[in-house]
Order: sequence, then C-alpha cells, then structure tokens
Amino acid sequence: MTDRVASVTGGATGVGAAVVDQLLAQDVTVYVLDVAEVTPRPGVHAVRCDLAEQGSIDAAVSALPDRIDAHVNVAGVAGPTPADLVLRVNFLGMRHLSESLFDRITAGGSVVNVSSGAGRQWERRRKVVEPMVDTASFDEGMAWATENEGRWARDPYTFSKQCVTLWTLKAAQRGAGGAVRINAVSPGSVNTQLTPSFRQQMGDDYTDWLNSATDRAASPAEIAEPIVWLAVGDCSWVNGADLLVDRGLEAGMVSGWIDVAEAPGR
Repeated sequence: MTDRVASVTGGATGVGAAVVDQLLAQDVTVYVLDVAEVTPRPGVHAVRCDLAEQGSIDAAVSALPDRIDAHVNVAGVAGPTPADLVLRVNFLGMRHLSESLFDRITAGGSVVNVSSGAGRQWERRRKVVEPMVDTASFDEGMAWATENEGRWARDPYTFSKQCVTLWTLKAAQRGAGGAVRINAVSPGSVNTQLTPSFRQQMGDDYTDWLNSATDRAASPAEIAEPIVWLAVGDCSWVNGADLLVDRGLEAGMVSGWIDVAEAPGR
C-alpha cells in the first residue's frame, strides 16, 4: 500500500526523525509537526506546531490532510522546569492534537504515543494522575494543574508521562470497537538531544549505571522500530498496549537479575 499518510510530532530531530525515515522507507507520506526546522525532502511536509499553545495546535490541524492513516506523538521536553511547559507539551498539547485528529484517522488506523519507562508507575499515583487525565480540555487541564501544583510540579516530566500512559489506556476504548487504535511506546534510556537534561536530573552515576545494565542506551532508530510497527505495521489487534522498550531493564529489576541495591545513590 503506497498511498498511506502519517503525521508525526517532533519529527525534525531524535526519535521523531528516525520515525520519519522509517515511514518514508515504507512509502508513507509524512507530515512533520514541529517547532524546529524540518529538512526538506520528497514525501515530507513541514507544519509548524508548538504543542505548548492550543492556538498553534489548531492552526496545524487545519494544515493537515482530511485523511490520515497514523498519527505519532514523539515531541516532548524534559524537566524539571518550567513545570507548566513540560505538562503542556508532553501531555495537554499531545492530547488536544490527538483528539482533534480522531475524526480524520481511517478506521483501524493508529495513534502511537511516546511515553516513558517513567510513566509506567501511574497506578501508584492514580489519585493525582487520573484527575488530570479526566479533564475535558487543554484549558481545563491547565486550570487543574494550577490549582494542584503542589501535587505534581516537583517532577513534571514523570507526571506528564504517567498522564500519557493512562490517557492511552483510557482512549483505547475507541479502538475496541474497530475505530482508531491507540497504543504507547515507553522507552528506557535513549541517546537524543534530551539526554543531557535527563543526566542532569538523574545524575551521571545513576544514568551510567542504568545504561550499563543493558550494555548501552538505545539509538533513536531502535526506538523508532516498534513505533513504526504500531503505526503502520501488521498489528491490527494491538490496541491499548503500553509497549516497554528498554532492552529488558525493567524485567531485570523486577525478576532480580539486576540488583537495584547496587544503584548509585539508591
């Protein structure tokens, strides 16, 4: 099938750029939504979109085609500050854009959200995460965030990704009836432009220990592979999944072949 269309946020750099490369290799036309400059090339259409601003998102939606086969949410920012920017880009803008596109995505089409291994602990904080996820709009979400700042703003990145994961699971109800399938990919360590921010937040020693447990951090292309599979691959019955892509890091921690007691500062 050579007339497929996908939209990708954050497609100018990092994992998003790798997703675009792999979609192009499968003859998919790609609309890249980003604030960064997008390299012109055949099959790629650049659409400026600032996920922190609802008006920018709405303008970008108006520039997209009426039919889309897959939408991929890769764009994100690291924390910890400014906390409201992290929440706007990583969750509220992502959600507003995705929901604005639901009616354009073909039946059985796909939305893929890049969450994080950090987002998998949402159940432990459900009393905080779910009220945000259940807000009805971008503005209502920001109002809740302002009123409850003390409950989430200390680590806005983790909170935002917990919201992404829970929203994915809830929104997957659409796919259960044959409409838009909605899944998440949760990477572990990846070498991207955000790596210095994560190192600063977690510390060099702990970051190096995590990477050594799986030999190294992933490349953007290695994370793009499962994203593209969920977006346009043969996986029509995969819906509501949060696919952990960390080379076994969490499996080792849970089952015991990685000794978490050896983690620096833990």
